[in-house]
Amino acid sequence: MQKSTSLQNKPPRHGLTSGFSILETVVVVAIFVVIASITVPNLPTLMLDLKLRGAAQELAGFYQQARMRAVQDDSYYEVLPTTDASGLFIDVNGNGALAGAPRTEFPAAVTLISTGAPAGLDPTKLGFVPPVSTDTFDHDGADRPGLAWSGRGLPCRRPSATSVCQGGSGWVQYLQYNGGSQPAYAAVSVSPAGRARVWIYQGGVWR
Repeated sequence: MQKSTSLQNKPPRHGLTSGFSILETVVVVAIFVVIASITVPNLPTLMLDLKLRGAAQELAGFYQQARMRAVQDDSYYEVLPTTDASGLFIDVNGNGALAGAPRTEFPAAVTLISTGAPAGLDPTKLGFVPPVSTDTFDHDGADRPGLAWSGRGLPCRRPSATSVCQGGSGWVQYLQYNGGSQPAYAAVSVSPAGRARVWIYQGGVWR
C-alpha cells in the first residue's frame, strides 16, 4: 500500500511537452530556405529543358510516323517544315502542299532551323556523316529542306529533281527555342539505318 501511495503522490514532471522546440523549428526552416535558394533559380531552366526536349521527342516520333506511312504505302514520302517552321507535315501528295497532309505543331517559341545551331554534332558523335546540305528534291522537282523515307523504311535523299531517292544517308534536324533570355537548342538525328535520337545542347555540349 505504501508503494502505491508513493507512486500516486509522486509530483508531476514539468517541461516535457510534445512538438518541436524553437531550435528544431529554426533548423527545419533554414534547411527549406537553403533548398529553395538552390532549386528556384533553376526552375526556368528546367521548364525550358522540358519544353525543348518534348518538342524534339515529338519531332522524332513524327519522323517514325512518316517512316511507317512510307512502308505501308510502299512509297517515297518527305517530311517538310510548315511555312513558318513551327511544325512539320508529311508530303503524301508529293506537291509540297500542307492542305490535307498529316501534320504536327511544336509548342510556342520552338521552331525548326537549318543554320545557326551550335556545332558539335559531328561524325564522331553521330556515328555517321551528317548531310552537308539540308535540301532534298521532292516529287515535283522542288528543292526543299526535309527528311525523306523510302518504301523500305530507310532515310533517303534525292540529289537532283530527276534522281531516285537514295538510301544510306543520315539526317540532322535542329530546333531552336526563343522563349528564354537566350536561344536554346535541340536536335534530332536519324541514322542511315533509320534510328532516331534526341539531342539537347547543354553547357556547351550536345548531350
